[in-house]
Amino acid sequence: MTDDLRGGPLRDPAALEMVCDAVGDDGALCRVTGTLTEASLLQAGQGLDLALRTGRRLLVLDLARVLVCDSAAMDYLLRFGEDARAAGVRLRLSAASPAVSRVLDETGRRAVLAVYDSVEEAMAAAPEEAVEAAADPAGGADAATTADTTAGTDTTTGTDAELPQQRPSP
Repeated sequence: MTDDLRGGPLRDPAALEMVCDAVGDDGALCRVTGTLTEASLLQAGQGLDLALRTGRRLLVLDLARVLVCDSAAMDYLLRFGEDARAAGVRLRLSAASPAVSRVLDETGRRAVLAVYDSVEEAMAAAPEEAVEAAADPAGGADAATTADTTAGTDTTTGTDAELPQQRPSP
């Protein structure tokens, strides 16, 4: 059985897959797929911790392909965000799937985490805008967006050796 038209393997929906790439000189983008729970994040946590130690100052989590999310995962991301801030890294969440958006809204975490509508907006926002986005009680990335959010964004991808790739064990 396959999950796409090209014959790709069917993914375990209960698994969490995270692939991280370097973006520009100072950023990292981690694309998260599958089930986002505290347990799955604990398994992938080593990869997130490694992403903090790469010397990059911006870490964007693309959550567009998250199928399931729970409030414990948001609590974990809040604690991880505090650790990132202490390490001098700006954590931004982007492209939240409907499952993630529901939990962000139900838990009130949208008001304390920097959440953006797209990866491009999260990568392009200035550091001060991320603080405003996290502090905006409406939770909107609108406070953090500009007319042209992609202007000046360097999307050069680095090598896999720079950042960890977290994939579930078979």
